[in-house]
Amino acid sequence: MKNQQGLKLFVVLLVSTLFIYSFSHFGALTYNAMTTEDDLFLQGTSIGSVDVAGTTRDDALIAVTDRLQQWQNGTKINLKYKEKTIAVNLEIYQFDIQGSVTQAQNGHSNAALVSIDPQGIKTLLTQLSPKLQLEDEELTRLNNELVSYANNLNIGEHKVSIEKLLESSVTDEVISETVLQLDEASVAMMDWVTGLSPISIPAESQFSFLKVIEEKKLASMPAAAQSMIATGIYETILPTNFVILQRHIGQELPKYTDLGFEAKINKNNNLDLAFTNSNELEYTLEFKWEHPTLTVQLKGDPLLYKYVVEATDKKEFKPKTIIQYSPQLYPSQKTVKETGRNGLFTKVLRKVYGENDEFVSEELISEDYYAPVERVEVHGLKSTTTTTSDTAIPVEGENGTQTPANPSEESTTQETKGKDKEIIYGKPNEKEK
Repeated sequence: MKNQQGLKLFVVLLVSTLFIYSFSHFGALTYNAMTTEDDLFLQGTSIGSVDVAGTTRDDALIAVTDRLQQWQNGTKINLKYKEKTIAVNLEIYQFDIQGSVTQAQNGHSNAALVSIDPQGIKTLLTQLSPKLQLEDEELTRLNNELVSYANNLNIGEHKVSIEKLLESSVTDEVISETVLQLDEASVAMMDWVTGLSPISIPAESQFSFLKVIEEKKLASMPAAAQSMIATGIYETILPTNFVILQRHIGQELPKYTDLGFEAKINKNNNLDLAFTNSNELEYTLEFKWEHPTLTVQLKGDPLLYKYVVEATDKKEFKPKTIIQYSPQLYPSQKTVKETGRNGLFTKVLRKVYGENDEFVSEELISEDYYAPVERVEVHGLKSTTTTTSDTAIPVEGENGTQTPANPSEESTTQETKGKDKEIIYGKPNEKEK
């Protein structure tokens, strides 16, 4: 009896011990499991560009902090206004990583909480241009765009254009103007100018004169007229930041333009005028014709810098003189068959000045060279004896007495040892008589 009571007591103690052990052990496991599951982010949860699904908030805080460090080291944000671009100092961003994790909604994409000091934005605008003043609404748009590149923590290089934020305040002013006197222009110039004007040059686009002629169905325009108009366009866009891609000159400088500013067009020889508008705003070319004056204007929002075009290092080269001796002229006679033309050379430079007229840069646009045209003179043969035109006549030249083989035959050429003369013996043609 006594043994049975002891056995019962042992069983009671054993069951109690097992109960207490099981409750403490499995209860803790159950509690931990339930607590951990509630603290994990669900599938589809992200903070910025960081996927935090299946992680605790503590782990998510570490992951987002690491991503922020990577973003700061690998991200560049440039602020652009017209021709000027500056880098944004990322220290103007104020991140709240703890709040980003705490306030993150399960199963959703959450932006990293970030703000920008308003004074930091004003400092950036002053660096771009002291004259740049934004309204409150424009400042808000700029702030929101800058913040958007930090909200998602996407690493990379980004560009923010001030012009696109200010499109409502863009003006349409005359940026540059060229006036050409085209005395030799055709009476049809009015029709061609009317058909061309205006020409739109979209933002960040390339311009081709031949392409515009084709698009406006003016392919019948003579090459000479095309060159006149293209010259006006070329001279007009030179004092801008447009990038010249293709431009040509002829063998002789036209009378209607100055040295350094010709733009020759010839479709058959693929001679075109092409350039790039690298700005983020559209510009327009407009033409006006009042015989014999062609006016070309470039219109749009004023550029930030001032561009000054200079034709420098101008040189002239005297032509070589060719002397032809002919028995059809008396010894003392001389006629000019070709007057010749001086050769020309110049360099065209584009100098850039800042808002305060400070020198920024200089660019060589072109080096134009027109070769000289030889001067041709026809002299009578000099002799000490009487001869007929069909007899060889000794001629006194720069190298002594010379005798042509037969003056009645085709002309024979002989170079003298002089620097710029060439002697030709023979009969002149009918125009030389």
